[in-house]
Amino acid sequence: MVAKLKHTLKWWRHDARLDALRKKGMHIGRDVHCPPSLYIDEEYCALISIGDSTSLGPECAPVAHDPALDGSHGVTVVGTITLHASTHVGARTIVGPGVEVGPRTIVAAGSVVSRSLPPDTVCWGNPARPYSTLEQYLETHHARAQSGRRFAYMDYSIQYLDESRRSELVAAAVAGDAYIVGGRSAEIGGIGGSVRTPRGTYVPPGPRSWSDRPPPGGSTRS
Repeated sequence: MVAKLKHTLKWWRHDARLDALRKKGMHIGRDVHCPPSLYIDEEYCALISIGDSTSLGPECAPVAHDPALDGSHGVTVVGTITLHASTHVGARTIVGPGVEVGPRTIVAAGSVVSRSLPPDTVCWGNPARPYSTLEQYLETHHARAQSGRRFAYMDYSIQYLDESRRSELVAAAVAGDAYIVGGRSAEIGGIGGSVRTPRGTYVPPGPRSWSDRPPPGGSTRS
């Protein structure tokens, strides 16, 4: 009972925080995962926009101002941050001012995003840059999933693991590629996954082919 109350209080505080950020002018879309550990540049949060169906990992930091000139210099450089729809930003990634990311872009954990990243790409590094298209990334893992071990989310996600299943999952991961499947379907059904803002009637768009869109650079800023 105590654990359940602590969990409820944690997410109540989290929802209240998101509401407060929206009142300050920050855009947080539908179906968005913002973990409680997310650092938000609250003083300049009105410059930050997080699009629908975007997911941010633990301890991410979208920072809409550059503090390097603060203090004795008396100057603060600010810029907008736009994370477009269906973007995923990995844990402990720093996103700096004046950039756009996505839509449908994956940024690997620990990256530093100091320049705009194009749609439908997989990016990482410091500074982060594209390393493959989203289409190539998905094709690679879909092919690997056919030959690798597949585990149903409702049986093998961390909250459902018993000792036997945990041992089986670890052995499979040590031996080669292992995949948990069905997590997003469970999340949409409200029976598992990350806690997100309400979806409403929004349906996330599927990834487009790299050749179906104009080249990056028209609406993004470097």
